[in-house]
Order: sequence, then structure tokens, then C-alpha cells
Amino acid sequence: MIRRKAGKAFEAVGGKITPEVGTKLALSRPQVEILHKCLEERAIADLMVIERRSDRTKFRNQVLRPLLDAGLIEMTIPDKPTRSKQKYRLTEMGKQILNQDI
Repeated sequence: MIRRKAGKAFEAVGGKITPEVGTKLALSRPQVEILHKCLEERAIADLMVIERRSDRTKFRNQVLRPLLDAGLIEMTIPDKPTRSKQKYRLTEMGKQILNQDI
């Protein structure tokens, strides 16, 4: 059995190491793609098209919420999260994580 230390990206998204099978040690592929796309401000609809998703609620909860909670992306209008003009952009921490992946 090979053991690896959890990376900074894992710690940034609030990862916890548990004895469960399938513990994630890094960002998921969709999350990394979203980080790349959020170098420019993007609406949720644009991000959903990129990821070929149709359920806005699931997309927000499964992909965006962990990135927002970890501080890797931010809302352009944080006071109004459901506003139609809401967009998402990369934070400085998100840029650092992307630079580590490259």
C-alpha cells in the first residue's frame, strides 16, 4: 500500500483524511476545469454548458459550493447569490492552486 500526504489543493477544499474507501486527495476534474474557466468572470449557465450539466442546483451544490467554501472562487455579487447577473471568478488562492497543477 502506498501512502501519500494530502496536497494543498485537498486541504484547501476542506478535505479530511478518513479510513473510508474512495477518499478524495485532490480536486475533481470538473472542479479543476471550472477553476481554469473562472480566470475570467463566468455566469453559472456558461460553466454548466462547459461541464455538460443541466441541473443548476446539483451543479451549484456538487461543483461550485465546495470551491466557494474553500475560497478558490468567489461571487461577483456576494450579497445576492441568486441574482441573474451573478458571475464567478478565481480568487488569489485559486490562482495559486492552478499554478501548482500546471
